[in-house]
Amino acid sequence: MTAVLTAEEMRRLDRYTIDEIGVPGPVLMETAGRGVFRHLWDAYAGRARSGHTVVVCGPGNNGGDGFVVARCLANRGCRVTVVLVAGRDRVRGDAAVHLGAYEAAGGPVLDATAGDGATAAEVVTEADLVVDAVLGTGLARDVRGGPADAVAWLNGTDAPVVAVDLPSGICSDTGRVLGAAVRANLTVTFAFPKRGHLLFPGAAHVGRLEVEEIGIPPAALDRVSPGLYMWQEPDDDERLVRPPDAHKGLLGHVWVVGGSPGKTGAPGLAAVGA
Repeated sequence: MTAVLTAEEMRRLDRYTIDEIGVPGPVLMETAGRGVFRHLWDAYAGRARSGHTVVVCGPGNNGGDGFVVARCLANRGCRVTVVLVAGRDRVRGDAAVHLGAYEAAGGPVLDATAGDGATAAEVVTEADLVVDAVLGTGLARDVRGGPADAVAWLNGTDAPVVAVDLPSGICSDTGRVLGAAVRANLTVTFAFPKRGHLLFPGAAHVGRLEVEEIGIPPAALDRVSPGLYMWQEPDDDERLVRPPDAHKGLLGHVWVVGGSPGKTGAPGLAAVGA
């Protein structure tokens, strides 16, 4: 069994790890970004080595993880470009630390807000591999403006798309598409899966889901008391394996026979359960 978290539960785990365990925020972000890079490299090293990888970044922590991915790619000698979908003045905190490190190492940044929108769209759609680091689990309203443009660019490419934490535009708690959402081939999330990875329609946007351990201690989970868990061993009984988007109309029928006088509750409950 593994916990499936809400955005608020994950935020509290992060804060506990930073404030009480003492892991600095930039270190946690470095670990997360390197985890995304490892999964990306396992899946698409050939494309990354021989082609052009574009990392599309927002101004928040999701973008900060993307800056780390870009720096890891550059350190491997790969051709990589960061496309920034918000003004540089909006990149702050831990994300600014990692943007600075990427640029100090010579990494190129294309600012889509500085009159380069058309160029950014072309760069993304013509890339050999793209990383979606625009919006993460904190998204609470429909995607608009620059992020919406970025979603369109990412969905307009024929290259594989690797999403950081959650495909941009998916509600972390419900799986709902908030206006528009990226369709990823691979999603790398941190510590625990989120509800939006598993609930449709969001689940259809995730592609293959990988969960990366980033140093959050197991005891921290007791601080949030998750309300949802996922069983992870479906192979133990093949009868329990179902298509991920299955519903009751696809999986046969149950006929409950019972209900002698005074005993109608049990078959009623059985029918409701079925």
